[in-house]
Amino acid sequence: MFPSITITGEPFERGRQYGAVTAAQIRHSIASYARLFAYRRGLDWEAAQSEALAYEPLLRERAPDLLDEMRGIAVGAGRTLAEIIALNVRTELLAGVGVGVHHPAAAAALARNRAAGVPQHIEQPAMTRDAAGDDGECTTAAAAPPATANGGVWLAQTWDWQGDQRAACILLRIISPDQPPILTLTEAGMVAKIGLNGAGVAVGLNLLRSRADGQRQGMPVHVLLRQMLQTTSVAAARQLAEHIPASGSSCITLAGAGGELLALEITPEGVAEILARAGLLAHANHCLDAGTAAGECALEPTSTSRERYGRAWELLQAAAGQIDRTVLENILRDHEGAPRCICRHPDPRIAAVDRTESVCGVIIDLAAQTMHVAAHVPCTTPFVPVPI
Repeated sequence: MFPSITITGEPFERGRQYGAVTAAQIRHSIASYARLFAYRRGLDWEAAQSEALAYEPLLRERAPDLLDEMRGIAVGAGRTLAEIIALNVRTELLAGVGVGVHHPAAAAALARNRAAGVPQHIEQPAMTRDAAGDDGECTTAAAAPPATANGGVWLAQTWDWQGDQRAACILLRIISPDQPPILTLTEAGMVAKIGLNGAGVAVGLNLLRSRADGQRQGMPVHVLLRQMLQTTSVAAARQLAEHIPASGSSCITLAGAGGELLALEITPEGVAEILARAGLLAHANHCLDAGTAAGECALEPTSTSRERYGRAWELLQAAAGQIDRTVLENILRDHEGAPRCICRHPDPRIAAVDRTESVCGVIIDLAAQTMHVAAHVPCTTPFVPVPI
C-alpha cells in the first residue's frame, strides 16, 4: 500500500510536515517530471522551475493558503519553492504538447539536468522503438441511486500514467481548523489529486486535450482539485471551476454523499457539464459534450479512450440497480479488448517515459467515507480500505 501521512494545523505548518515525511518521494517526483519536461518540451529542470514560478502571482491571488502550504513542503523536504510549484503545475507546463512527442532538444536538456545533479531514475532501455505509447490517462465509473445497491454513492477510477510514479504515490490526510478533513491519493509534492472529504464531496480526474491548450496561463487543475475538496458541497465545488479559465483541458468528476454526480469537461474555452443518467456516469479521455468535443484534439491512433469509456458504460448498465464495491472492482479490473482495455498493463517494449499503465485503482464509498485503493495494476492486488 502507498504511504499514508496526516498533516495538521495552519497551511505552512501542514506543508512542512508533509515535506519532511515525504522528502524521498518528492525527490522521485522531481526525477519523473524533470525527465518528462525534457522529453516533451526540451526544458531542463532549471527552465521548468522558471516557468513554474510564473504561476506564483496567480496562486497568491487565487489560492494563498495552498501557496503557503507549498512553501512549507519546500522547507520540509529541503527543496525550492519553484520545484514544488513545478510539480503542482506539471499538467499546465505540458498543456498543448502532443502525445508521445520527443523534443529535439531533449538530449541536451537531460544532459544539463545530469550535470546539475537533478534527481534521475535508473532507466531501463526500451526493447524496441517500434511500439508506440499513449497518454491514456484513466477510466472513471460512478454510480448513485437508483443504480446502486442499498442507496450507495460511488466514484471509481483507474489512474493511468507512468509506472515510475507509483513510487511517489501517497495517501495524504489533511486536518485543518476551518475545513472538512480531506483524504487524497496524490503524487508526493502535490496538494491533491483523487479524493474525498468529511463533508461528503469526492473528486476524480481524467485528462482531455483541446486545440486551445497551453496558450495562456490558467488555474492549475491539481490546485483546483484541492480547492474542491476544501468545500462542503458539490454545488460549491462546481462553482470553483468557473472562477478562472484553465490552461489545459481535463475532466473532473464530482460526487456527493447526497447522490449528486456530474462530470465537468474543463477547457480553456469554458466548462461543460455531463450529468448522470439514471444514476450512472462514466468518462475517459475524450469529450462527451458536443461543445467541448468541437474544440478537442483528434484522438491519436494509439488512444484507447473510446473503447474504455464504452466498456465502462456497458458494465455499469449491466449492473444497474445492483452496483456496489464488488461491481466497481470488476470494472477497474476488466481486460475486455486487451491491451486496449480498462485495466492496463505496462508494455516493456516501450521506453518508461512513453509507457503508461494503470498505476492504481481507486473506489470511493461516499456513504462510508472510505477510499478503497489497489496500489498497483488493479487486477494484481487487493483493494484496501482507507477511511478518512
